[in-house]
Amino acid sequence: MATEHMLICEETGWWATAVRRFADDLPLSLLETGSLSACIDLESNCDVLFLIVEVRRSMLDELIPWTLQVRQRWKQAPWVAVTTREMRRSEWFLREAGAAHVLFSPRQIGEAICMLRRHLYAIRYRARSRVEQAFDSFFSDS
Repeated sequence: MATEHMLICEETGWWATAVRRFADDLPLSLLETGSLSACIDLESNCDVLFLIVEVRRSMLDELIPWTLQVRQRWKQAPWVAVTTREMRRSEWFLREAGAAHVLFSPRQIGEAICMLRRHLYAIRYRARSRVEQAFDSFFSDS
């Protein structure tokens, strides 16, 4: 099985430090990049399940195209926007751009980690339909 990752795209390092404090027990490898383009340029076989992205006012123009690329590459990976309190007015723009949640302080990182835990549970233990169960049993017998 490929290693699964949580990706943190930030310049400051504050958010990765906060994540390590709350998520050290998670079965994910933590990857860090410093820009949106570096995030997209990761190896094609990199299995990212969750993204945390530090957003600055200067990068709002590139956020929508980046979101489209992320959706194409990691279809089920939600992303959380993290930013400063000065960006509060941009919260709804970030949500419309695709952010599952928006945080304004590293003290709030626990909210994102709870979301990540729910996401991991949902993708690993979701109820399968009878059709999916039938296909699984059919292909496992051969």
